[in-house]
Parts: sequence; structure tokens; C-alpha cells
Amino acid sequence: MRMSSVRSSLQYTRSNNISSSLSLNFRTTPAASGKTVGRWLKDRKEKKKEETRAHNAQLHAAVSVAGVAAAVAAIAAATAASSGSGKDEQMAKTDLAVASAATLVAAQCVEVAEALGAEREHLASVVSSAVNVSSAGDITTLTAGAATGTVVRMQCE
Repeated sequence: MRMSSVRSSLQYTRSNNISSSLSLNFRTTPAASGKTVGRWLKDRKEKKKEETRAHNAQLHAAVSVAGVAAAVAAIAAATAASSGSGKDEQMAKTDLAVASAATLVAAQCVEVAEALGAEREHLASVVSSAVNVSSAGDITTLTAGAATGTVVRMQCE
């Protein structure tokens, strides 16, 4: 093969590689997908709004579930305290174990909510209110709120 044909072959390969990489980059632009830049920006803004909405729903659900877990832990602890003075030692140990497990679950729920961005003050307020539940209606209200938040979160996904 002659030197000039090697050069032209090399030049041809280089120019094709450059043009193919340029065309790949061009395909990722909004105009290549048939959208105007304005429409592409609007779609991007809408996508960001949806992502924010989904994150907020997830955050609300996590805080609500942390509240329910705190209420369950408080009720379990109160039950364990009252059964400790009773006659059945095995039942008192079981109540104490359930209270301990419920407290662990509540602590994990709080950590998840914090990791998702819940403000400490808000989370502390929710947990404090949940710990002070005094009726079946209170616990039902907390549970319904958490269930609603979870359903909304799932709809946003």
C-alpha cells in the first residue's frame, strides 16, 4: 500500500470518528428530539416539580409513620409499666420486650425521616404529640394520617 493511500485512509477514519461523535452529541439536544428549546425547558421544569412533589410526599409519609411508631412505643411502654406490678412475671417480660422493640422501630423511623430531610423541630413536635396519645381515637387519627401519606407517596411515584 502506498503512503498516500495510508494517509487518506487515516484521514477518512479520523474525519468519520469526529463526525460520528459530533452527531452523537447533537442527538442529545432538544432540537434533535423534535422539541423546541422552550418546550424542552418547560418539560424539564415540570419534571423537577414532580420530583419535588414526590419527595415532599415521601417526607410527609416518613414523619407520619415515625409518629405512629412513637405512639405505639409509648403505649407499649405504659403497658409494660403497668404489667410490671402484676402477678404474671412472663407477661411482664413480654410486655417489656414489645416496648423495647417498638422503641427501636420508632427510633429507626425517626432516623429515616431525618435522612429524608425532616426538620428536627418538626419531627420532635410530631413525636412528642404522638407519645402523649390518650385515646383510641388519637391513635386511629395518627394511623389514618400515616396511611394517607403513604398512599399519596405511592401515587407520586
